[in-house]
Amino acid sequence: MMKNMMKRLCGKGLCPIIVWLMLATLIFSIFLRVNPKPGVLNIENNPTKYHVHEATQNVSAKRLPQVIVVGVKKCGTGALRNFLRNHPSVRFTVEHEIHYFDWYYDKGLQWYIDQMPCTTPEQITVEKTPMYFIEPDIPKKIYEDISPDTKIIVVLCDPVVRAISDYVHVRERSGCRIKAYLRFRKNKSSKSPHVSKKSVCPAWSNSTRRLLRQGYSAADSFESAVLDASGNINIKSAYIYIGLYAKHLQHWLHNFPRNQILVLDGGILQNNPTQELQKTEKFLDLQPFFTEEAFYFNETKGFYCLSKPVPQCLPESKGRPHPDIRKKVIDKLSVFYNASDEILKTMLNQSFSWM
Repeated sequence: MMKNMMKRLCGKGLCPIIVWLMLATLIFSIFLRVNPKPGVLNIENNPTKYHVHEATQNVSAKRLPQVIVVGVKKCGTGALRNFLRNHPSVRFTVEHEIHYFDWYYDKGLQWYIDQMPCTTPEQITVEKTPMYFIEPDIPKKIYEDISPDTKIIVVLCDPVVRAISDYVHVRERSGCRIKAYLRFRKNKSSKSPHVSKKSVCPAWSNSTRRLLRQGYSAADSFESAVLDASGNINIKSAYIYIGLYAKHLQHWLHNFPRNQILVLDGGILQNNPTQELQKTEKFLDLQPFFTEEAFYFNETKGFYCLSKPVPQCLPESKGRPHPDIRKKVIDKLSVFYNASDEILKTMLNQSFSWM
């Protein structure tokens, strides 16, 4: 039947058109298989997984990051992002934190690429998720899924001050949600896991569960959040555990050579941002961009802001006031972290401002 139809159509002079349409359909179907989404990687047909598709090598496209800021939470990664993104050769993700390797890994590498900004081959793509630092399996994932050549940036700060900042942050952002969730878990007869509409606290979410699994609490005081009933330091508390920098850093050094890991001092970044940003430029092989004139100290906010190319400061949520903590507790935490800090100092052959 098809043969007779073709004869009739060819007899009317339509044969060349039919052949052309069939050929165009074939070419288009092959193109879809090879490049299902122009401008991004085709994971299934790209064995190396971390190279841009040939068709996009010389144009603006979404690419896997060459650099990842992996931590540490509340040590200045937000300030680093805010400053470094002004360099003309650097592009950060639109979302401040992607959490692919710890929260959304099951979504697949193509989802991760979709979160990246469009960059040219001359620009550097940077992702920042500070909680990567404490997850022991993430360094290997980055090594295998992105590239062995990925550059890692870590910002460290006084672990005692970091713990207090983290507590203030969690209390303000998630404290009431954590308490609401715990109340729901305790009262199984509750009809809904959400907080009453009359409450000022928003409904708890998956992020609340994650905070609890990571060892966070919404204790009414910092002391009760980091000390157990006997007054000893609670090593299971996330506020404490994250500050054991040497323990976490060893996993990164096991997967990446030392010259691919830049460790910045958050205290210096806060008080002399030019110094740490120039270190970062050198580490990333960037043209010099940041100078002393690029920053000014904002007396109202109490930290440095960028004066050019466009005046800008960190948002109001940064620089929250800390509660008064008893000196006895501060001293106990300082002694606790001394051993870890000494190991860190030897491990990196590098001292830090709080030591």
